[in-house]
Amino acid sequence: MRWDARGPKMVKPRNIIRHWKIKPGDEVGVIMGKEKGKTGKVLATDALRNQVKVKGCNLRKIFWQNKWIYIEKKIHYSNVLLLDPVLRETTRVALRYTDDGQKVRISKKTGTVIPWPESKRRIINYEDKADGPKDTLPEDALARTYDYKKDVEMMRMIRQTMTKYNRDVR
Repeated sequence: MRWDARGPKMVKPRNIIRHWKIKPGDEVGVIMGKEKGKTGKVLATDALRNQVKVKGCNLRKIFWQNKWIYIEKKIHYSNVLLLDPVLRETTRVALRYTDDGQKVRISKKTGTVIPWPESKRRIINYEDKADGPKDTLPEDALARTYDYKKDVEMMRMIRQTMTKYNRDVR
């Protein structure tokens, strides 16, 4: 990973992690660096830099709104491991597929399945939304307003007048 004045640069395409085994909401333990031995919950992942943000780890003190606060900074993906749900220790993880094609994580130490965390994505139900005064009606949006045949005829006439072999216009 390369660093510059503003932090780590994006990962080269050959180093991008294709199948992430860690998602926001997972319990992980730090295995390397000054935070070694600490555990916490993953707050965010950065796939472009192969980094994760862990709650309570890699804290930095910043001055914000007239007071000093601590914020979490990112840790490289290779410096954290998932916690085994049985032993509560860090463990390597294997990705396997079930018979119905779902991806599951299996602990290398105990062989237990580590469940994926719940997704925090909001599901929006558009049927409950009321039409506002600036909303376009579906009939107006689907109405045909452009006639391409007129444009095709116009372009044919323009091309005909612009050719060097045209003897009609002088």
